[in-house]
Amino acid sequence: LDTWFGRPKKSVRGSGSRGYSGSNTMPRPHSGDDINEIEQQRCIIERMDEETVNDKFEEMLANMNLTEEKKEPLRQQSESKKKEMLVLHYKGSIQENRSKFDKPADYIQYLAQPDLSVNKIYNCIESLRIALTNNPLSWVQEFGTKGLKQVLATLNECYRNDNRYERIQYECIRCLKAIMNNTVGIKEMLAHHEALTIVARSLEPTKPSVMSEAVKLLGAVCLISIDSHKKVLDAVTMNGEFKGRERFLPIVQGLMNKKNENLRVVCLQLINSIISSAEDLDFRLHLRNEVMRVGLADILEMLEKDESEDLATHLKIFNDHKEEDYEEFVQRFDNVRLELDDVNDCFEVVKNMVMDTSAEPYFLSILQHLLFIRDDALVRPAYYKLIEECISQIVLHRSGCDPDFSATKRFQIDVQPLIDILVEKSRAEEERRLVEVMQKLEEAIASRQEAEAKLQHAENKIKELEQG
Repeated sequence: LDTWFGRPKKSVRGSGSRGYSGSNTMPRPHSGDDINEIEQQRCIIERMDEETVNDKFEEMLANMNLTEEKKEPLRQQSESKKKEMLVLHYKGSIQENRSKFDKPADYIQYLAQPDLSVNKIYNCIESLRIALTNNPLSWVQEFGTKGLKQVLATLNECYRNDNRYERIQYECIRCLKAIMNNTVGIKEMLAHHEALTIVARSLEPTKPSVMSEAVKLLGAVCLISIDSHKKVLDAVTMNGEFKGRERFLPIVQGLMNKKNENLRVVCLQLINSIISSAEDLDFRLHLRNEVMRVGLADILEMLEKDESEDLATHLKIFNDHKEEDYEEFVQRFDNVRLELDDVNDCFEVVKNMVMDTSAEPYFLSILQHLLFIRDDALVRPAYYKLIEECISQIVLHRSGCDPDFSATKRFQIDVQPLIDILVEKSRAEEERRLVEVMQKLEEAIASRQEAEAKLQHAENKIKELEQG
């Protein structure tokens, strides 16, 4: 997760921490006498005994939010070196605190004001992102749940406004990443019931920079736990329903953006995170097939020819996982090789599984009912799409348990409104394709007429030259 949420590496001088507390620490200066203040603090630090220096040094390391692995080499420094680092740390705390925003509450109160201009919001949220990144862990924790809600409210406001808010949207997501750079922040983010859904609304390929940050955040959250994986899937699903499109479509569209290599890489990372984080094999197959259906299958060959090393790495991970799941899947059928994308192969395997078993009559009944779907080019796909969705929800139930087969209650679904909606979508799609075809036909006719005119002109020229 360090690669997703990790703070940029900094020297002690640039750590941006707000100093340490204690009886020997002087208050933050309110005048221009920074040099005198630093010299006074240097004298205090120089007079400290070894035990006090070590105590203050540990406080500084704690505020820098470092891992134990990174702290250990610093602890091995000599006493004089530690004192120098403490002085530099204190100097940094003075130099960075020269704005109207000091405490977390200052940011929260300012952003909560109504009718702020776009520039004022942007300047504040950018300053907040820097503060969240550079300040000690205690400052970020003080920002807390109230601050998180304010950042999410600001991000939500971006969706209600025009493109001028795009840069604010970008900084808001970066603020959320900074908040999640510690265990407490991650817990607060996951505890907020709308946080990931709000972030998922930034999955918009027309805003590649914003989408890239949102994809990074969601991909990292996927890897935290089974529960966080479910929350990401729910967020992506709700975003798809809200915008009336397939939930994974914008992620695949991001992969098609040849002008933004970073977006393509993180989109493939997110796809790998979503699929590989599912524990159940059937659910992984379902997710992978869903992503393939919305366009990934059409661009896989193009991606494999891409020269990007990062893209090739994550594409290899995708293919490796796909092959591993396939090998595990075919073991159910005594290692009979089959092509999952082939209708005949799948049908033969299912037929052989149920033949001469108590399941055979029900399988036959399903096939017989499928024959009753009326022969209509628009209605038939709508029915099959609805049936596929029902089967997916029954067979791939997220509880990991089989349905309650003893229940007498049957499905009571009025499918006609659903069919009507699906048919209407299919009709609209057909009309759109027809318009595109007509446009291409008109262009082809115009090109042909132009070519014929040029040919006639050339023939006339030849005749003139022959007669001359």
